[in-house]
Amino acid sequence: MARNHYPFWTHDTVAAAVLAGVGTASFQSRLDVWAANVNTPVVTALVHGWPMLFIFAGLVLLVMHPVREARSPKAPGESTERSHGFRP
Repeated sequence: MARNHYPFWTHDTVAAAVLAGVGTASFQSRLDVWAANVNTPVVTALVHGWPMLFIFAGLVLLVMHPVREARSPKAPGESTERSHGFRP
């Protein structure tokens, strides 16, 4: 019997993305004020560019994770199926 143990898994992911976006926007507004007070072009460029660095790092991790899984040796008869839930 196949049962879905995590029916709200997609909703949790969306909620986490929204919370991360709100937190990032709040942090960005505080950094903008700080960069205006420092008034240095390098600091201002870093303050405006740090979210893009995190997005790029996330994309690299997203691409590298499946590549690493594909290269890992599988034991004979081992399933490649992944489960997001607990199976008793």
